[in-house]
Amino acid sequence: MSKLDFATRGQPRRHAFELVQGYILCSVLASLDDAGVLDKLEQDGLRVADVGANAQLSRDTLYYLVDRGVVYPDGDTYRLTGYGTELFHDRGYIFWIAGGFGFPFLRFGDLVAGTHHYGTDITRDGRIVAVSSANLGLDDVKPYIHRILEELDYTKVADLGCGNARNLIGIANAKGAAGIGVDIDADAIAEANKEIDNEGLTGKVKAVLADASDPNAIPELETVDLLVGFFFMHEVLGKGLEYFIEFVRGLSRRMPAGAHILAVEVQPPTRDRAAPETFTPEFTLIHALMGQGLLDEDGWRDAFDQGGFDVVKSEHPNIPGGVIMLARNRGDQ
Repeated sequence: MSKLDFATRGQPRRHAFELVQGYILCSVLASLDDAGVLDKLEQDGLRVADVGANAQLSRDTLYYLVDRGVVYPDGDTYRLTGYGTELFHDRGYIFWIAGGFGFPFLRFGDLVAGTHHYGTDITRDGRIVAVSSANLGLDDVKPYIHRILEELDYTKVADLGCGNARNLIGIANAKGAAGIGVDIDADAIAEANKEIDNEGLTGKVKAVLADASDPNAIPELETVDLLVGFFFMHEVLGKGLEYFIEFVRGLSRRMPAGAHILAVEVQPPTRDRAAPETFTPEFTLIHALMGQGLLDEDGWRDAFDQGGFDVVKSEHPNIPGGVIMLARNRGDQ
């Protein structure tokens, strides 16, 4: 049972308070994650002084997390409960939405009214999205990705929308391959090159600032035999289905025949009221906010096919609505 599914001291359950609790808890956890505090909490536990310089607020934050069942006191140290550990492993989702999209949702009414426009007046936090995306569903997706990669031979991988390059680094290291990450966000590229340097991969793996939705702007595609896009393809789809198909054609023309695309996406909700959707309605609305649409698996298959790639494998990871597709370049474009 979720920690939010309860009646308080015999009072009737009031759903508005559950929403308030979820909002505050997500915001607190996202902020602590951004400050690097959650990693210390998971590894060693926290004392009041570890949370921040504001001693009163730090203490009350830990009290709050105790009240919500996330931590428990162990002497003067606070440690994750089982529930807290579950939230920690799924923190990518929390950081992504509460941190990366907190401001756009605060101004959601302006976007709906049309008085403000996403990308010009209102936008997401690119740095937080870059960092959180590396952990978004990582535990859910990684085992499937590894199994697929074990069956592939590749010498150079490109990651479109690479964020902080954690996924790029892992995939390159899995086969000792070279790598190139592409992202349009300067803060993301700064984070990526910091991670690459920390791993001692400077010169073998690099991250460049470019528009990954333009095949002609992606460097070195002619030597890339594996291209990955984790929750990226729908960013290109936001420019229209025909644009996306032409984008894939551009990749096909520049990449070697037989090269692969590995894409992870979330499908839109089925709208089956008998089967409530866990995550897909929220994911879909977030992308509608940015003017982006989503395709189901059949839609992706058809778009890749028109662009010159055959989907040769698909997996459904433990993400609601998630789909992983491996597509092979026919080389006929």
